[in-house]
Amino acid sequence: MFRNKHQRGGEAAASNQNGVNSSSPTSTATRPPPPVPSQTRISEDLFAAFDSSIEDSFSSSSTTTNTNPSPPNPPRSYPPPAGSDSTLSSSALQAPYERAADSANTAADQIIDDKKEAVFIIGNYAVEPLEMLHLVDRWIQQLLSEFRQQRDIFKHRLSDKWQNEELSNIQYDNNDRIRKIYLAFKQLQTARDTILSREAFDDLNNFLRNAEELSMEEMKEKFNSLVSEYGKILRCLDFIDREVRAGPTRSDNYLSEIDRNLSKLKKLNSKMSSTICIIGLEKAGKSTFINALLGYELLPAASERCTQVRTVLKPLVEDGEKRLYAKVQFYDEQEFRTFHEQMPKKTDENEEQLQTRKRQVAEARENLREKFPEEQFFIQNPANYDRERMAIHQELHRYITGELYVNIIKEIAIYTDRLPGKNYELLDVPGFDSPIKEHRDAGLEAIKNADAFLFLTNGQQPSLTQPQIQLLNEIRQNHFEAMERAFGIITKLDLCQTSDTFKEHYRNSHRELIEKGFKPEHIFCTCSRLQLLDPNCEEYRVIEYKMKNFGEGLNDGFKRSKDALNRFIEFELPKTHLKQLIDLGRMHLTRPVAERLEKIKEKQLLPVNLADMSIDDYIKQQKTESWDGVYEKNIFNPAFAQANSWHTKVVTKERAKFANTVKQKFHDSFIDRTQSFLQTTHPIEDIMCEQFEYSKLQLNVHPTDNTERGKLSVELEKIVDDTSNYLADYFYREYICGFEVIINNVCPFLKDLFRTQLTLDKCLNETHALILRVARPMIMAALRYSYLDLPVKRNAIQDLIYISPTAAANIVRHKKDSKSSLAVEIEKQVKDLNSRPDSSTPVIQKLFD
Repeated sequence: MFRNKHQRGGEAAASNQNGVNSSSPTSTATRPPPPVPSQTRISEDLFAAFDSSIEDSFSSSSTTTNTNPSPPNPPRSYPPPAGSDSTLSSSALQAPYERAADSANTAADQIIDDKKEAVFIIGNYAVEPLEMLHLVDRWIQQLLSEFRQQRDIFKHRLSDKWQNEELSNIQYDNNDRIRKIYLAFKQLQTARDTILSREAFDDLNNFLRNAEELSMEEMKEKFNSLVSEYGKILRCLDFIDREVRAGPTRSDNYLSEIDRNLSKLKKLNSKMSSTICIIGLEKAGKSTFINALLGYELLPAASERCTQVRTVLKPLVEDGEKRLYAKVQFYDEQEFRTFHEQMPKKTDENEEQLQTRKRQVAEARENLREKFPEEQFFIQNPANYDRERMAIHQELHRYITGELYVNIIKEIAIYTDRLPGKNYELLDVPGFDSPIKEHRDAGLEAIKNADAFLFLTNGQQPSLTQPQIQLLNEIRQNHFEAMERAFGIITKLDLCQTSDTFKEHYRNSHRELIEKGFKPEHIFCTCSRLQLLDPNCEEYRVIEYKMKNFGEGLNDGFKRSKDALNRFIEFELPKTHLKQLIDLGRMHLTRPVAERLEKIKEKQLLPVNLADMSIDDYIKQQKTESWDGVYEKNIFNPAFAQANSWHTKVVTKERAKFANTVKQKFHDSFIDRTQSFLQTTHPIEDIMCEQFEYSKLQLNVHPTDNTERGKLSVELEKIVDDTSNYLADYFYREYICGFEVIINNVCPFLKDLFRTQLTLDKCLNETHALILRVARPMIMAALRYSYLDLPVKRNAIQDLIYISPTAAANIVRHKKDSKSSLAVEIEKQVKDLNSRPDSSTPVIQKLFD
């Protein structure tokens, strides 16, 4: 409560009285009466006393505590207020607020409608695709101009790549050809004067004569070095031949044969293990000889037919705690079918018996099917080695000797530590007297791939039989070098009863083997059976007696054959390979090299001035002289033509595709970005009530609506900015960077060959300007101003019509059925503009007709 010193007493009292009534507490405590003023003092004391009484009336205490309390006063009563004809009813007093609330709700609803309208027209009409096409066309034209201006810069930057032959899309035909011919010429010259010279061959022959002092590794190293040099010479010869001829010549076959022999020698020399093939007709003693080499009877040896299946003895293979002892490999379905169909009829066999035997073979194979493709046998417990080995032998003997399994089992491998020498494989090959051609071919192929082969012949038959002669003839015809690796073993001479019979049979067998190509030092007479007998048995003593008395090497023939075989594999074989390689170079390479060197000069395959400069200087000079033409023809012109064609495709041939893509991308991105914008509500009423105003008696919607629309306009324009940036970034990546990719693909080794001066920022700004040119007037016309400010809104609509009449016409056409307020106002403004004397208004009117 404040006090006005200049207020009249009566008015002050009335005012004070009204103030007490309006603010008196609900307590029923009585208030002490004010003191009686002096009649001579109606001054400040009166007001002071009155104020004091008012202050007492607001006291929180219901009873005044005094040492001398005053008696209580009765409560004061007042008459009710008088009635008046000017007092409004409650509904009339509430009407201003209700009208304001209705206006606020209407304004909020209108804002939501206007937002939807603005988003729709901007998303669909703010981007003019033809304007964007012109913009991109100008950018690409600028890029093409920049590329042409930098023609010489690119040529200079690529010149080193050209000199170094690093331009992968350029064919270096001429210079590359000259370099290769020059290198081949130099290599052949060097080979003629070094490795193919007489002095070099003399050194190699001396090396062979002293080979006994060398190890196998040293001979293999010399072999590998020589075969590498011969391979280079062959490639040079082949290259020169292809340069001087237009078609195939006789030298093709000649060089191919040299290359095949070289490859075969290289393969033989690089083998990690040696294969010894043991061949012969039935009853020649093959299995007995193998058992003698091992020191115990592993393969079946009996009077009846023994080995029916190809058997190979290999070094041991450890498999953890178990030890692999044998492996049986079966023929596949196709191989079995071939052999089964060709099964021959025996001499005393009719057709029915043959078919019965075929069925038995098929049934036997079917019973073994679960073991396909191979069956393995292991020694499970080394402590029971002999017992387990004998059990495995019984199973293997069934396979090896069983006639049913000839066409079922392809090979039986037995792993043992009793082989002679290191890394040996002994191969017992049956089938040379087989009526089936595939069996005979398999035997010949085994000899071809073997490092050495032992031909066992029965000395009890001193003259070679026709099958034996045919077998040796096939070996010599198909593998001319095979006899260098052949050992003749004459067996069963210990069965002769007299010394004269022994000597006659030995001389005849020895002579026939020499006639068939065996070396005398590779022919031995052996008694394999003696190696397996107990020295205390009668048979051993009988054979030993014969061996001592018969002479002619029978006594130590087996040992000598075994030692000779070891020596051949470990020493003679590598030496033989090296000698064959030296002979190949001397007899088959020396003359072709000299002929090709002369042909290079005769055909003038190399320029004459190469005598005065190096090949590198010559090629560099040639490249420098040809670079200008190569650059224009193969790099710049194709790149410019490709880029120019791409430009035409983008802005001319596919302009409709461009327009649809641009419009769709802007529309989709803009709609996505405005989802949150459209979902925002606008509590205009709450905002009005929260604002601080001079008076709240009358609420005005207009300022709040105007402020809210201004904020929304700024927010929507920001969304337009973001969408514009997205579209500009798409333009930059798709067209600017796409142009650079086309240019830079010309030289993959120089990725930054072309970099345009047109930056992303410039693209952003120009795209932004074009889009905002239309989008901003749309925001002003559709959202910024309310229909409460209709004059201002109409001015904004007129600006939109002037700036983008096409967009305005599209709005009207789209809303033709629904007749939105904005479309109605646009039509009104078009009519209004048409009534003005302005040269542009007829054109605008035409758009709306």
